[in-house]
Amino acid sequence: MTPAIAQQTSPSTSGSSLWTAPTWVKSFYSRFPLVILEQEDELDWKVRVRDQSPQSCVLWIHPSSPNSSHPHHRPWLSASPASLRTQLLFLLRDAAASVPVSFREWSNENSAPGGTLPALHLPGQDRLIPTDEVRGWLEATYPLKGKGKELQGLPSQEAYDRALALSQLILGHLLPAYLASLPTRPQGFHLLFPVPPPLFAGLTTPLPASLTGDTRDIDIEEVVRKGVDALEAVEVILSEQGHWALGARHPTSLDALVASHLYVVYSLSNSSVLRTTIDSKAVLGEYVDRVLSYAENELNEA
Repeated sequence: MTPAIAQQTSPSTSGSSLWTAPTWVKSFYSRFPLVILEQEDELDWKVRVRDQSPQSCVLWIHPSSPNSSHPHHRPWLSASPASLRTQLLFLLRDAAASVPVSFREWSNENSAPGGTLPALHLPGQDRLIPTDEVRGWLEATYPLKGKGKELQGLPSQEAYDRALALSQLILGHLLPAYLASLPTRPQGFHLLFPVPPPLFAGLTTPLPASLTGDTRDIDIEEVVRKGVDALEAVEVILSEQGHWALGARHPTSLDALVASHLYVVYSLSNSSVLRTTIDSKAVLGEYVDRVLSYAENELNEA
């Protein structure tokens, strides 16, 4: 009878066998080492909000600006136009009841739920509302007072139509000019334009985008010039009637849009053309202070 041949294994401290990884695995990880990154935002939602009322909500926003030279700086305001506009939408809302909201900064947008900010957390419902649905939730949960719901608090249909045009001016000209004036322009900057700028490499290049990249041929000076023109137009509009945009009796969502996009321009470098332009327009500075002071009072009373 042929004696059985025992298979030798390397002993380990735990009593289990150690298996040697195949050579190709070692070769792969020597070139592409496995790196495990620590999670930047590790949040326990229930622990963070257990002391809040069931009706309260938390708006997670981009961090505020540390720029001390900002003449209208408020430490509780986000430095991002998107988050700041949403903050003001909550605080300026002329509803039957004020919105019990608190603001929390999220340092890394990529790690936020859905990868975008702002995001609204409803502790009582254990629910998180993504960026695109926050405005709809606010409209449905805290409807405007009075008969002006369709006009968003503006005094007439004519004012509402002008508000739409002013919104396009802010989002289509002032916002791109602001982003173009930043030290580093955000990814997808070209998507802000109604007609996307052509590829820098040319539309007829035979090379694939993986080699040429997605760099666009954007005339930055022209973009900034349109932003300056937008500031000129906004100054004229805000000089026409009353404390609030387009003669409204109460601050509206239009004021949230305009004030948020004017506010961030003040955070630009003093050498920026946009910053120099807005610093020379006292009307715009007074308007921003008026809107922010009203919002701050609402925040303190909440």
